[in-house]
Amino acid sequence: MRAKASKDGLTLRVITGTSNAVLAMDLTDAKRQGCLGFTIERTDLDTGDRRWLPNMLRFPSDPDPKSVTTARAPLQTFRWGDYTIESGKRYRYRAVARYGSAADTVGEGVKAEKPGSFDVISGGAVVEVKAENSRDEHTAVFFNRGAAASEAYVRKFGNNDPSKIPDALIWLSRGLEEAILAFLAKASDEQFALHAAIYEFQKPNLLKGLQDAHQRGVEVKVVYHARDKGEDDKTREKNEAAIAAAHLEFTQPRKADPQGAIMHDKFVVLLKKGADGILKPVAVWTGSTNWTDGGIYGQLNVGHAVYDPDIADKYEKLFQLLTQDLDEKDSHAALKELTPVPTGVAQIQHGITPIFSPQANVGMIGVYAEVCKRAKVLMVSAPFALHPQIRDVLHKADPGTLRFLMADKEGSFGKKGEIEMMEGDPGNAAAVATVLNTPLNDFQGRLLEDSESFHHAGVHIHSKIIAADPFGTDPILVTGSANFSTNSSTINDSNSLIIRGDTAVMDIYVTEFMRMFEHYWFRYTRAKKEAEAQKKGKTLDAVLSLKEDASWSDPFYAAGSKKMLDRQAFAGIVV
Repeated sequence: MRAKASKDGLTLRVITGTSNAVLAMDLTDAKRQGCLGFTIERTDLDTGDRRWLPNMLRFPSDPDPKSVTTARAPLQTFRWGDYTIESGKRYRYRAVARYGSAADTVGEGVKAEKPGSFDVISGGAVVEVKAENSRDEHTAVFFNRGAAASEAYVRKFGNNDPSKIPDALIWLSRGLEEAILAFLAKASDEQFALHAAIYEFQKPNLLKGLQDAHQRGVEVKVVYHARDKGEDDKTREKNEAAIAAAHLEFTQPRKADPQGAIMHDKFVVLLKKGADGILKPVAVWTGSTNWTDGGIYGQLNVGHAVYDPDIADKYEKLFQLLTQDLDEKDSHAALKELTPVPTGVAQIQHGITPIFSPQANVGMIGVYAEVCKRAKVLMVSAPFALHPQIRDVLHKADPGTLRFLMADKEGSFGKKGEIEMMEGDPGNAAAVATVLNTPLNDFQGRLLEDSESFHHAGVHIHSKIIAADPFGTDPILVTGSANFSTNSSTINDSNSLIIRGDTAVMDIYVTEFMRMFEHYWFRYTRAKKEAEAQKKGKTLDAVLSLKEDASWSDPFYAAGSKKMLDRQAFAGIVV
């Protein structure tokens, strides 16, 4: 959902997903003079709970480093995230521009932080919104917590290993594991069928979910990856060990040539018998999530349920092709007919367009590159190296465009140093998966090293997302299991969805993307600032603190700068 309000030269815009809200502020030039930042109040309209949103920085003169809120430490940025909202709930946000001295602001904020003293800080722009509902079939999109949650994890569970804390695993799953099981549970009896194609098919309780459905009389069939990728890849071995342990009798391997390929799908089709007694597809679960502990608790992943019989039918046809164990040539021919690739952005229909791999060429990459090229605002999440066609587009942002790039590690977009090259362009912002030295990261590292296939070792960002012009009325979203590479296009079994014009779904992806991007960007830049501070003989707090005058806002009004583009895009001044 998107909502916007203005008052006395201050504009507040709020974009909500299912679990996050992105807040954007804007000030007229006259109101920018003397402004020390923004204080944000949130009210839960269903419970009446009121709170000041937190801040990570404070004024140098503020002696209390604990529980810092925007009441005494105003946000010196024009964009912020609230990552604590709940699906389907209603909220009111109030943004107040703060003026005066830093000392007075801290003193007033301390008074306002006392119970029942919210009105000490008055005025501001007010917006009411409702979080998108993950229980609604149209917005059934689920992201797990991701590795960037280390600091929040420590606040909630302490410096403890999550494997020993059941509630910590639930917190890390963030509804993703539960959503998979709930989707399987929709097949309640013999009137239903579940047809699944899963690359890494190993998590016991998810396999049990299929076994339970089978015992309810549901027709269950599974295709799993069983191609030989070499001695370093134990995926087939682990899949078959898990299948044996779960006593599953409804699986079959995908192992036709080429042996170097991957059966990289992660989807489940839900079918139901019609009045004629014939099973018909009604919905499909897809996304980037493998059925492993690492996929649920370690990597950033998404699961996306689509309740559209036509789309589900496409996936059912794909499933039937996989059961035939076709070779590369026959797969190319069949998938070209089943999901022809649009020849360009103009040919992408509004609604949902599935694209299945392998195709005979990299035509889909050309379409994605064009989507990226045309976008005024672009967000890309990629765990592995991007195809050169896309990378070339992202290398340098055209004037007036804004691009966010989230990579798993430096070099993920190509040769070493490319992240830094992108950062040097005024329209680009890049973040890499910088992790913390905590028991949570150790736990996630073990999952990714021990439970995943060799090419997933250490991968924390596993979502494959392109979000083009997300704030406009005609956004284009690409999501699914396929990486943006040659192999995912022409060799591996994989699938993607192109979703055009759906602002509700786009808002979920955007707020989740920014949640992770901001966490990693803060860590990435903090590490650089820490190195700079050491060189100058300063403490990190001295480098990372609020300014005590209005100069903090100058970069956000510098013509053509990245920060100006950011302010305008999120506030809705440009789309």
